[in-house]
Amino acid sequence: MEYQLEKISVMTEHDRELFARALNTLFTSTFIIKRIDRDRELYRFVTANFELFETYLSLASWQIRKDEHLGVISCAGPGSGRNQLNLDETLSLLVMRLLYEEKQQEINLSGENIIRQYEFHEKFKVLTERMLNKTRMRDILHRFKLLKLIDVRGDETDPETVILLYPSISFVLDSETIDEMHDRIKELTGQEGDEEKNWDSADAEALRNGDAAEGDPDADADGYISAEAEEETDA
Repeated sequence: MEYQLEKISVMTEHDRELFARALNTLFTSTFIIKRIDRDRELYRFVTANFELFETYLSLASWQIRKDEHLGVISCAGPGSGRNQLNLDETLSLLVMRLLYEEKQQEINLSGENIIRQYEFHEKFKVLTERMLNKTRMRDILHRFKLLKLIDVRGDETDPETVILLYPSISFVLDSETIDEMHDRIKELTGQEGDEEKNWDSADAEALRNGDAAEGDPDADADGYISAEAEEETDA
């Protein structure tokens, strides 16, 4: 552990700035997503120095997880710090997760999982036998944007508006099979008066421990990989 933490003292000024920015991003928005332009440099830096971040965060009982196939890094603290979702938000998350899985099966040259808002409403109504008004839908979209689960490209009240489903949405529900998600929606829509749900109650474990990267040839004598070395590797 001490060896890992000593790496911070030999970082360049630029890398120390990246280290601080990456931690702040994880603490405030849970996810660093490679697909997002402003996250890309941070994603590369954290991935290259994953064991250092894992050790540093463990001191405060935080956990970090990465999935290089999806291009997502996430972290979470003790259970008491988890985000709270109400019933409509929990149902919306489950429906969007189902739509994400469906889009994953389609051929898409852009590599993005995109839906129109009306597609979500149709799926939501069929699965839940409920409807969301414009105000509620706008609030849900805004909340999910803050949680870095989606991006909205257009007017949040327009049925034709594009919703980009980030791969982070599979992190909060990655233990669910399609059938389990359908069953969970039926279970939740059968409950009355239970307005506050958290991600745990939707079986939405935000993360699990990730495997630290090992043996990178660009690591220097002190063991951490600088942002400059990482850029050369990508080139």
